[in-house]
Amino acid sequence: MRRDELAALGIHLPVLPTIALGALPGEPAWGARLARLGLDVTASGADEDDEETIAAARAAAPHLPLKVRMVDAAGLEGIDRVIVETVGEVPPGAYRLGGDDDVAIEGVDGASEEVEDVMDVARRTLDVARAGIPSGLWVVATPGLALLPEDVVEAKLAALTEGARQARLYLAKEQFEL
Repeated sequence: MRRDELAALGIHLPVLPTIALGALPGEPAWGARLARLGLDVTASGADEDDEETIAAARAAAPHLPLKVRMVDAAGLEGIDRVIVETVGEVPPGAYRLGGDDDVAIEGVDGASEEVEDVMDVARRTLDVARAGIPSGLWVVATPGLALLPEDVVEAKLAALTEGARQARLYLAKEQFEL
């Protein structure tokens, strides 16, 4: 994660920020749900975002950075606080997710219907964070969630956010005790 680049774009994230990679099931109207579940980055959930899904996700959670999925991200110029999940280039003012500097901790597995235990998510997150630089890591739900039932996805994302929150608390406690 290139924190300096994110900050210059007005994207401010906590240590171990949570994000859902890939598309989400159902209609692309996940912005408010992701905010309610506590994710640090919102999204529409669309497989391919357009002006309408981007505007709706931003309106649903205007206080959060927005992740968009686009093959051709050229139309994003002028949209602020946007993180782009793409294989292509991004315009100036957007952050391309998935570069060499982006290291992800698999908080929840998007390919499995099994809902992860919160403490397992926290343990995995802590193990990776302790071995590296926590401020440079993303805690992610891996792609594949679009194929799962919506209630399962909500439960998995709730486990993701709570597990990351627990990991942040443990890291803060360890730093305080030093």
